[in-house]
Amino acid sequence: MAYDRKQEGGHKVAQANRPDYRLEVGRAEVPVGEPRGFAVLDPARAATLKAWVATLIPADRTLPDAAAMGAAEYIDATVSKVPSLRPALLTALDTAERIAQGKAHKTFAECTADVRERLLREFQRDGDADAFQMISDFTYEAYYGHHDVLASLEATTGWKGLGPMKGGPMKPFDPGLLTRVKALPPRWRKV
Repeated sequence: MAYDRKQEGGHKVAQANRPDYRLEVGRAEVPVGEPRGFAVLDPARAATLKAWVATLIPADRTLPDAAAMGAAEYIDATVSKVPSLRPALLTALDTAERIAQGKAHKTFAECTADVRERLLREFQRDGDADAFQMISDFTYEAYYGHHDVLASLEATTGWKGLGPMKGGPMKPFDPGLLTRVKALPPRWRKV
């Protein structure tokens, strides 16, 4: 958000009217997968955000959609801890709602998944691409960081999502490997 993605004469145009969410979010530690309600969004905007995240990551055979995994509540909790991100989220939700009312004559949440996808593609193309990316990033973080999703991915693919953070089992160290090195003369001199 610090830089507009639009090109003007081949150069990016700096926009200082909003903070870059990628930098601001570092001020908030929001645990993924915890049950929570909405602190910032009113019920209508919460419904819009739930429909939005469910459209970004729909349900499949083994897992529910992102809304069922608490992605909307995670986004709400994030902007609750980082108030500078609220205007971008609120404006994006209101814009998505206006587009839905104007094109589908329904609320965004009342639209079918296909219509919501079409409306979001239009929003991404013509609306605020940075706000769209912020909501997308937070949705993916909430969904693919959720313990149930990680467990399902591990069961179906063998991929251990927490492997880089937790590591894996190691064989005990064999001290016999040091026998040759211990027998070498010193490689230093006393000063």
